[in-house]
Amino acid sequence: MNSKKNKGIIFMGLAVAINLVGGFIALSLKLPIYIDTIGTILVSILFGPVSGAVVGGLSSIINGITFDPISFYFLPVQLVVGIGTGMLFKGEKVGVLKSILRILLITVLGSATAAVIASFVFQGITSSGSSILVAILKNSGISIITAVFSTQIFTDLLDKAVSFGLVFTVIKMLPLDIKSNIVGDE
Repeated sequence: MNSKKNKGIIFMGLAVAINLVGGFIALSLKLPIYIDTIGTILVSILFGPVSGAVVGGLSSIINGITFDPISFYFLPVQLVVGIGTGMLFKGEKVGVLKSILRILLITVLGSATAAVIASFVFQGITSSGSSILVAILKNSGISIITAVFSTQIFTDLLDKAVSFGLVFTVIKMLPLDIKSNIVGDE
């Protein structure tokens, strides 16, 4: 294995750790956002969709084994975010409007995936802080899928705004020599 590939694998491991810490904080504090895809988004932008999906998948598995068994079920969401972000952002600088539209598309796809899982597997009540909102909507007479998707899209918009904002800031702050040592062609 060459040095750049080793550094890339180490960077991906760090991204998994970022996802774990974010997920743990959100779960522990019962936040209405998840902050468990920051590492997935970062790797997807820098390395592409497959690497992002690997980071996201590993994050869900490790989260599920260590502190949040419900995380196993949401592995498809990590895959959607990783693949979608990698396909829409890898190797291309886009303007603010295009970035916002792409983030919205990724958010809607991830939200729809999560809403289906939360509705049919958990009846809308999961380990996240947003379950409180789902319960309130369900108790007011709204259908389960509408209650879950409405809550999911709202919390995901906040979550992805925070996550993409942090990732874009980190990428902008990374020194060029570090970027070239871990990302790019051989």
